[in-house]
Amino acid sequence: MNELANALKLLGDDTRLRILRLLHREPLNVTEVTSILGLAQSGISRHLSLLRKAGLVEEQREGLWSYYNISASARLGLDSGREAALDTAPGGATDAGMAAPGMGAGGNGLLSEDLQQAWQFVRTRITGALDPYHDLPRLAEVLRQRENFGGGLNEKLLEPGQSWFAWSRALQYLLPPVDAIDLGCGDGTITVEISRFASAVVGIDANPRALQAARRRAEREGRDNVQFREARIEALDEPAARYDLAVFSQSLHHLDDPAAGMAEAGRILRPGGRLVVIDLLPHDEQWVIAKLGHVQLGFDPGDVAAMMHNAGLAQTSHELVNQRRGEVFHVFVATGVKPRYRNEAAERFMV
Repeated sequence: MNELANALKLLGDDTRLRILRLLHREPLNVTEVTSILGLAQSGISRHLSLLRKAGLVEEQREGLWSYYNISASARLGLDSGREAALDTAPGGATDAGMAAPGMGAGGNGLLSEDLQQAWQFVRTRITGALDPYHDLPRLAEVLRQRENFGGGLNEKLLEPGQSWFAWSRALQYLLPPVDAIDLGCGDGTITVEISRFASAVVGIDANPRALQAARRRAEREGRDNVQFREARIEALDEPAARYDLAVFSQSLHHLDDPAAGMAEAGRILRPGGRLVVIDLLPHDEQWVIAKLGHVQLGFDPGDVAAMMHNAGLAQTSHELVNQRRGEVFHVFVATGVKPRYRNEAAERFMV
């Protein structure tokens, strides 16, 4: 009776059911599940730990990433499931008062019959259930981004008519042609969008694999005014006063020395040139260091202004965007300008 209660408790959680439905369709890593569900990474990790200890989910290592999938025993059914051994390493997180329900009587490490039967029932229901949280469109977008070596999740599949891609198309008609540089371009998503209004744009990144994906993206989009170069942002091989626009889009936090990166941006901007920084406010999510390669855990507004000042730039705006209660990460947009003359007051502008 206790095993049945534990099995029902494990499968009676809404978040765990959402995770199981996603993993039934595609193996995912923690970051991808977090992006799709929009919940804190720590909570997602706890749910995955419970499901793994119960034997419903298995973890597989691929390079630097660990991917979670429905276990072979859970896919094959009751008979195979009872022979699946569980990871019984001590120290795993469990819900208060709930033992790992996959453990058979006496803790022999076998999948319990109660859990297997409960899972067979749940599996048939969740595969055809409605999608009130819109998890499946987000899953499709994550998989598309994965194919293109993308690291983020955009909302173009989620809010018709609200796509940021559409806004970027509109802005190209409002902005003058410029020579631009995208510092930390990643897979080139932002670089290609900038190329639609720029005379020419250069994407800089230290990751050769990301640059390969960026070049493929530009080629698919038919953008012939884009170049991509492998380099460290803190030590650019670019001439001084070369660009009208420099952009850090969620890349400053990847730098060991963000002040040096900002100084390089100031050096390569022409007088009157503009800087745009999109990044995160300070946070305590340590997992992004190992999982996403972050070096800095966000930036205080005062520190951003100081870095701009030391780089010879005048900050013209600092605005929080998408600030919602309960969200772990908060994004800011800061802009600056390189004065034309030593004592010139910076002009305020909108980007």
